[in-house]
Amino acid sequence: MKTIEEVLKKLDEIIIWSKENQSPIGYFACTYRIMTAQVLKGIQQKKFEDNPRMTLLDLAFANRYLEAWENYSKGKKCTNAWYLAFEATKNKNLLILQHIFLGMNAHINLDLGISAASVMPYRKINPLKKDFETINSVIASINQNVQDSLNKICYPVNLIDKLSNGKDNVILDFAISKARETSWATAVIASNTPNFLRESVINIVDYAAAKVASQILNPKLLSSQLAKELKKCESNDVVKNIEILASTKNI
Repeated sequence: MKTIEEVLKKLDEIIIWSKENQSPIGYFACTYRIMTAQVLKGIQQKKFEDNPRMTLLDLAFANRYLEAWENYSKGKKCTNAWYLAFEATKNKNLLILQHIFLGMNAHINLDLGISAASVMPYRKINPLKKDFETINSVIASINQNVQDSLNKICYPVNLIDKLSNGKDNVILDFAISKARETSWATAVIASNTPNFLRESVINIVDYAAAKVASQILNPKLLSSQLAKELKKCESNDVVKNIEILASTKNI
């Protein structure tokens, strides 16, 4: 793919497939589409120091997700973090937020840093840092929109949102921000690693991301009984949930 518009079209195809197959894979795909559209908007409004370079980064970033999904759907090998995220969609007991966080973990903790290093010359990653950080504010601007969608499909989220006057989405802001800090460290390491060793670096980061995925799947603070109670508060209509999450894509 050569344009972000093509990426958005591909994400739309995944979302349509998810609705047709009633698959939770659509939950992260919707969230990622919103974020991608917001980055494109930022590029069009020239919010970055180097907008053409940011386009290249966004394309490299998206291709890692799309390639992982294509490989998984064809029964081919993909990274461990993505494998766990995709396999988890078969588990009907997981919360919608768990599916979204599993996707965010694989894509931000693993893919983003590797993608950043791939678009910069060897050992010259630092000029990208400011634009890399600008992505945080660009993406954070849509978090309340995602929160509003979640409110409609999960009662506890709606209750927390009302009690906190909308400030609870700082958790989502924080999660993304922290993940991006980790991914910048990955970008620096990968950038300073010779090409013939980069695959080893990717494997190490993937191993760490897979560990995080395991914690998302089995959080220590969430007992199985509490998880079941929370699940009862969620809409179990996968198609409707995807449609609600996707309804914010044209913000």
